[in-house]
Amino acid sequence: MIPLSNMRKEQNQQKQIFIDLNCDIGQSYGVYKNDLEYSILPYVSSVNISCGSHAGDPVTIMKALRIAKEYNLAVGAHIGYPDIQGFGYRSMNLNDEELQAVVLYQIGALNALAKAYNITIEHVRPHGALYKQAANSLDVSVSIAKAIAKIDPWLIFIGAAGETLEKAGELANIRVAPEVHLDRKYNFNGTFDFDAEGIVNPEYSLGQLELLVKESSVKNNQGGKTKINFRTIHLNVKSEFSVQIAKKAKELISQPVPVPITMVSNTGWV
Repeated sequence: MIPLSNMRKEQNQQKQIFIDLNCDIGQSYGVYKNDLEYSILPYVSSVNISCGSHAGDPVTIMKALRIAKEYNLAVGAHIGYPDIQGFGYRSMNLNDEELQAVVLYQIGALNALAKAYNITIEHVRPHGALYKQAANSLDVSVSIAKAIAKIDPWLIFIGAAGETLEKAGELANIRVAPEVHLDRKYNFNGTFDFDAEGIVNPEYSLGQLELLVKESSVKNNQGGKTKINFRTIHLNVKSEFSVQIAKKAKELISQPVPVPITMVSNTGWV
């Protein structure tokens, strides 16, 4: 028989939080290196590896895959517009066939290299201008989702939290994982405020983090709080405060888990 005191203790224990912490890696190209991004890996559960369009070359991608495996992290394809010179931050007007081809090409490249390490690609996350267009345009989001489904219907589409991502997932019949950022502003309805600049302020990011973990909310651009549906938190690797924020995230979410596990865990099966 379990003592009553132990039962009360178990009832008072905080429920396990199932949240993924992700970051981008492999964003070097040729002689242009960015190894600072690897300093954040001890604090995340999944990584998005650039596939060669906005950043990443074969050697860089192989290195990123090898390091991700060493840290036992879930691996995803970080896809972008073919824009090395602009780092994928410049929008392109591609039709459905063209965009799907661009997406398929990048996932296929990463998938081929990943086989060398017996790594399975778990998710796909757009970058830069493609991320923004996917959040704002259902057509773009659906094109990405359809391409993902052609590669593997079990792949998860990570994108900005909101109705556009959810609807694209339904139309393409794939799973989606809404994402939130700690260093960006949000509109009153919980959508990403792309018109606002990124915030390089650890107090703001840490406050956003605590609000997400404790209340599933974000601070909105009207000074209030907005409830938001999310499965993963994106950690920026470009700020001087990146490691500081990542360490705090690991304190609040002591056991971050990859998106596929969070999606099962939050249903109550785990």
